[in-house]
Amino acid sequence: MQNREVKLEEMLRSLIERGGYNRNRQAILDEVGVSAAALSQYVRGQTRPSFQKLTALGEFFGVSLDYLVYGEPVAPVVDPGPLAHYVEHALADVQARASRHSDLLTRIGRVLADRIDNVARELANSDTAGREGLIQQDEVLRVERYCRRADIVTMTLTADVIPMSGADPAAGQFLQVVAANLVRGARYRFLLPGGESDQDSTVASFRSLLAPSVPGDQLHGNLAFGRAARPVSPGVGLYGLDVAAFEREEPALFTQFRKYLSDDHWLGYVTRPNVDSNADMLMSCNHAKHARAAFESLWSSRVNL
Repeated sequence: MQNREVKLEEMLRSLIERGGYNRNRQAILDEVGVSAAALSQYVRGQTRPSFQKLTALGEFFGVSLDYLVYGEPVAPVVDPGPLAHYVEHALADVQARASRHSDLLTRIGRVLADRIDNVARELANSDTAGREGLIQQDEVLRVERYCRRADIVTMTLTADVIPMSGADPAAGQFLQVVAANLVRGARYRFLLPGGESDQDSTVASFRSLLAPSVPGDQLHGNLAFGRAARPVSPGVGLYGLDVAAFEREEPALFTQFRKYLSDDHWLGYVTRPNVDSNADMLMSCNHAKHARAAFESLWSSRVNL
């Protein structure tokens, strides 16, 4: 049997910090049913909680016991229920009809493939935004769907969280993509400028909006926010991509941006510094390499949010 390192104290400290409970832990105490002294002893490793208290802590933070005790996420168990039978029936029906029209489907596929190739060549050989080194907002959204890693320097989080006057914040256009990527195991790091007073509440809203669709292990383990200790400008997006899926599913877009992809499958861009432009600027492979090194340096001195 493999011996796993117990990281309960470390994980508790991390969950308390990320949840914003460092200064006021009363909600934890009330929900779990422990005293402030007992919780402090858990965090310092002086005592260990009972199984009942351990389970209550996991339920409070929305994480599995494996993640809480060992820091290891587990895949959520999905009970398909009656929906699975309906999907299976529908799939069988589609397959039966498809088999009767296989020749037609083959012809359609061949025509579509030819047209996709023609469009890709046209984009590669014309003065498109990609040739000019620009990437449109909708193209950024499409590319981000193939992220395995995303390191983002941003002045605000409005692309993901939209503040609403007199109401709870709403999901921005990128939030659904972030949620889907996190569930698939992608890792996100957001670096925000220092000195912004409303960052903590925006980050809390970000996590709250993701919580219904992203299991706690992925949410806490794969999503991190930091406040830069040094000035940062301008905004930057650095994407580590699943290139095989990108090329297969978005051949025209892949052709458009292929020369900006590094050998280890990273794409970088600088976000526009004004609201008048509708495009961001792509980085050369060498520029993106230096930007990644700069991000790591800034991240190492960050303040966690």
